[in-house]
Amino acid sequence: MADNETAADKAKKAAAAASAQRAEDAKKAALEAKNDKAFADAKAARAAKADGAPAAAAAAPKASAGLVVDGQWGAATTSALQSVLGVAVDGVFGPDSARALQAKLGVDADGDFGPNSARALQGYLGVDQDGDIGAATVTALQNRLNAGTF
Repeated sequence: MADNETAADKAKKAAAAASAQRAEDAKKAALEAKNDKAFADAKAARAAKADGAPAAAAAAPKASAGLVVDGQWGAATTSALQSVLGVAVDGVFGPDSARALQAKLGVDADGDFGPNSARALQGYLGVDQDGDIGAATVTALQNRLNAGTF
């Protein structure tokens, strides 16, 4: 009888795990769809803005982000980056921000900013490409955002 209970318990756990995985997969798919739409909307807005901007305005230097260059990636750095990328500015580097940055860097825009994306950002910024977003990478990012050259 104890063997049957153990098998039943295992079956219940397996069913619960499968159900949880399906729910997680559905949640992930919904988030990806939402991010895809937001990214497409932001891209379209940037294109429309670029099409309507006079040539002289496009050549003008961009305003400084006014960031304190401290090598720490916080809400202010994220907000400045979001503004440049044309996504909603909320100071939180989530999937929408990651996708927009990945698209700018020319890597797979999957919303998961991992070591490959980090190396691409580091290459773009001209710092050591170790895949770890440390103080040197953030300092370079903050300097570029402040200079309006990101």
